[in-house]
Amino acid sequence: MDKAKNTKRFDRIDSQLERITAAMINGFDRIDKRFELTASQESLDRLTNTIDSFVKRLDDSEIEQVSRDEQFKRLLSWAREVSKKTGIPLRDL
Repeated sequence: MDKAKNTKRFDRIDSQLERITAAMINGFDRIDKRFELTASQESLDRLTNTIDSFVKRLDDSEIEQVSRDEQFKRLLSWAREVSKKTGIPLRDL
């Protein structure tokens, strides 16, 4: 009789452990899925470096454009002086 009671008790405990284990596995699976959806630090670093390189290229391009504009202004000023001294008209640019 005691053996039958113990067997039922162990079966009940085994059933409860299986439910707890299944719930834990399900919870860990959900956590794993969340980590899969979030970007890794390495991919974020790569993305940041890529954006930084694009911004640097844009800055360099803007600096070059400002330099070219200033050079054009100086050249235009010189051309206007030459135009006055030679009497050859210069169209407005």
